[in-house]
Amino acid sequence: MTHAMTPAIISLIALTLIFGAALAGMMIQSFLPEHHLSEDSKTIIKAARSVVVGLSALTLGLLIATAKESFDTKVSELKTGTSKMIVMNRLLVNYGDKSLAARGALRELAESGVKSLQKTNREGIQTNELLGQGIDKLLHALMELPDGTAREHWLKNSALTLGNEIAASRWKIHQNSSASVSPLFLLILIFWLMTIFFSLGLIAPFNAAVIIALLMAALSMTGAILLTMELDQPYGGVIQISTEPIEMAIKQFK
Repeated sequence: MTHAMTPAIISLIALTLIFGAALAGMMIQSFLPEHHLSEDSKTIIKAARSVVVGLSALTLGLLIATAKESFDTKVSELKTGTSKMIVMNRLLVNYGDKSLAARGALRELAESGVKSLQKTNREGIQTNELLGQGIDKLLHALMELPDGTAREHWLKNSALTLGNEIAASRWKIHQNSSASVSPLFLLILIFWLMTIFFSLGLIAPFNAAVIIALLMAALSMTGAILLTMELDQPYGGVIQISTEPIEMAIKQFK
């Protein structure tokens, strides 16, 4: 998805197509011969529509569940990485003053993480952004720690293990930033919704109450589509991943 095609724009396009399909059905209704809209014809139209309604409901529910799971995974990965930073900080504090450089690198990594997430929430995913510099500096500082005693050796190895896990989590978060909901699913869903609303317009009376009801229904459907995309890509939109876990971790650093 390009930066120009935001979830809001895509939802607006979907609303136009879905509600337009209902209006098109109403317009075509006035040109059809009367026997084309007999009771038997309306029964078949309603039966066909019910099949598409079932498919649409199932697909929309699946898309929302997938997007919610993707969002929860991103938040969980961030919290897991942050908790490991807190544990590493405690190890380095117990190590003593010789770990000041490593603790400074850890703080810099956390602060850069906050700035990076805030920037991403404002501007969306930056595919050309360089990653890994902060974690490389931290790992280098950890490897430079002396381990003359068994206690220092254990603390250093434990911190290095956590550092490697944080590095893996950081890259995993970056890799999982891509959309998990297929655009093809969305296109098919919008087509099915257009089919449903076209069939509604085809047999609905043309008056203000019906038009308003169809518009409200179309808004509800596109609202669900917007929610799906916002949850799936919580960067640069209304729903965002909070920086609070990292900020709380920074307050724990000494």
